[in-house]
Order: sequence, then structure tokens, then C-alpha cells
Amino acid sequence: MVLKLYSHGISTSAQRVICVLVEKKVPFEIIEVDIVKGEHKEPAYKEMQPWGLLPVLVSYFIRWVQVKRNTEIIEPAQEEENGFRLYESRAICRYIAEKYADQGTQLVPAPTDLEARGLFEQGLAMEAGTVDPCVFAALNEKLFKPFKTGASCDDELYVVLLKRVELVLDVYEVILGKQRYIGGNQYSLADIYHLPNGFALQTQCDEQVFLNEKRPNVARWWSEITGRDAWKQVGELNKPGMHTLE
Repeated sequence: MVLKLYSHGISTSAQRVICVLVEKKVPFEIIEVDIVKGEHKEPAYKEMQPWGLLPVLVSYFIRWVQVKRNTEIIEPAQEEENGFRLYESRAICRYIAEKYADQGTQLVPAPTDLEARGLFEQGLAMEAGTVDPCVFAALNEKLFKPFKTGASCDDELYVVLLKRVELVLDVYEVILGKQRYIGGNQYSLADIYHLPNGFALQTQCDEQVFLNEKRPNVARWWSEITGRDAWKQVGELNKPGMHTLE
């Protein structure tokens, strides 16, 4: 089976998926969607992703055929879509983590460990419901809005949005004083989900809120998860083509 990720280099959501693929050591191919030309809004793409957003994961299988021309075998393999498509980056990540549970890094606690599972689900809920909306709002105002619309960043609004990020990280400081990671004491999807937008806020907007010395527990956690080999490889792998992982 071959996994193809339809995306674009600017998509932070795609970076989330790529990081999981690398952690799980799952080969994949990136098919670039030209968002500048509006390909993500065309009918062919919206057939895969009705919201017209990135990314989309499509599963293909390899059908081996042997076509002989004299003594030479040509066209040894063909790819055919197996009918499975998935969008929403967190859903894609969860699918990959559980489908390939027996390889790479374990990113979801065992179903039988209910306490670990509960902390994990709690971490997922905090990230998706509280923290990422604050981080994304600031990132969108500073980075994405100017790119998408050409409008300037509203600096006063940006300061307010950044303050909201500070406030949620103040709560994270307390939580991370009691456990190593956001989803408990095991590195998991709950940590990975924070990476793309948080890292973009840090590197593209030059905001060091995740590394502020007044929140040493957050800084320790953030340094650890951004320092993982899988995350470091995302930038290099986030380009069209086939990526085989060892």
C-alpha cells in the first residue's frame, strides 16, 4: 500500500501529518496542490476534500502485472486507488498512529491502559479545544492573513491574541509541572499536534512564548518535542515526491 498526501509546503496541518509518518516510519508520497492557482477549490480536489482544505490522505495499492515484450518484462506494477480517503489532519494522524501501531514510536497509549488513555484524551482535548485556537488566531493575524488576502496585520489585535496564548501557556506551566508531556508521561499525538502552529509562531513570527524563562516547564517540554529527530526532518520532507523512511 502507498499513502499519498495531497498538500502544499505552507500547510502547517500537513506538517502535523508528516511528523507522524516519520515517527511511525511509514513511507509516503507528497502530491503538491497549487493553492496559488486555486487547485484546492477546483471540483477534482473538492471531490476528495469537500471543504477545499489541506491536506488529504489517499491510500493506493500496488497491482503487480507482467506484460512481456519478447523477453523483456515491462510495466511491472501499477498503482490503483483503493477507495480510502481521509481529511482533517488530526484524524489522519490518529489513523496512521493506530494502523501502524506496531512500528516506530508508540503515539497512542494501549487501549487496556485506561489511566494513560484518559490523560492522552485529555491532552488531545486541551490542544484542539483551547490551546491551538489561540495559537492559530495569533499566527493567522500575523502570517496567514497577509499571505492569503494581502491585508496588513492588525498590530493591536495581534498583541491581544498573543496575550491569550500567554494565558493558556500559564495553565500549561502548571500541568507540565506534574507530568512530562501534555498527554501524560508518554510522548504522543497530543504533543505532536502542537508543533506546526507553535513552531511557526516561534520561527516565522519571532515569538518566544513557548520558550519564555518564566515558564520553565513549558520551555523544557517545548525544547524536547521540537528537538526530536522526526520533527527536524519535516522541513526537508515537506516537498513533492516519494519519501522512503528507514
